[in-house]
Amino acid sequence: MVRYDRTIPPGGVGQVTLQVNTTGYQGKITKSAQVTTNDPRQRKSKIYLAMNVRTYIIVKPGSKILLRGTVGEDIRRVVSIRPIDDQPLEITKVQSNLGSAIDYKLNRKDDSHQYELEVVSKATDRKTASGYITLHTNHPKKKVVKLSVHIRIRPELEAWPNTVTFQQGTQSGSTSKENKRVLTVLNTRGKNFRILELSYNKAYFQVHSLGQDDKAARRHKLEVVALMDKLPGGRVHFQDFLTIKTDSTQARELRIPLTIRLKK
Repeated sequence: MVRYDRTIPPGGVGQVTLQVNTTGYQGKITKSAQVTTNDPRQRKSKIYLAMNVRTYIIVKPGSKILLRGTVGEDIRRVVSIRPIDDQPLEITKVQSNLGSAIDYKLNRKDDSHQYELEVVSKATDRKTASGYITLHTNHPKKKVVKLSVHIRIRPELEAWPNTVTFQQGTQSGSTSKENKRVLTVLNTRGKNFRILELSYNKAYFQVHSLGQDDKAARRHKLEVVALMDKLPGGRVHFQDFLTIKTDSTQARELRIPLTIRLKK
């Protein structure tokens, strides 16, 4: 939140007050705000606010838990939790709003003041989600500790772009450049794979491999060509799918939408 004097007379002094919500932060942090004025000599300037946020319960390496990886990988993170003072700490309850997307286990260290929380991704397919794990404690000054959890699980195979669209003015006004797109298929784990089969509507599209053919590689490029002049007269929209079959262990098949749009 910010408060400031909107009008400052010539030679006068104005105030800018910054208020920072430190929830979820610990240790040294820096925030900034940009000030914009009508001063012709310096219309914009930046204010920096440095602070050291002290907390009654320390979470290391931090209160933000990132679960990132690829489908099929063992994705887990461990954070330690301890009080900053000598106050005995009891974690009485652990809750999460992420449901079956994660699993977690709380372990007390030999030192009764310290715990370890292990968080494991349970995603079996592409997954992007954010939520919280809430720790309830007996600390008189910190009854609740909130940990943010961010999940990003990618499939083993990804295509870029994940849809292919051809759009132009008319059937007769098409050009070779407008009719061609390059599609990249990538193994996100860096493993080599082969493309075994390409299935698509050959009446309106052609698909060619650019260089790899049937060789194993972690990245394959395909050229997709739209046969604009093959569309029936008056047809302005057509959609089909390119199905890519591979020997990848976790993602044997990809389906890429292919769309042609023409103006009437």
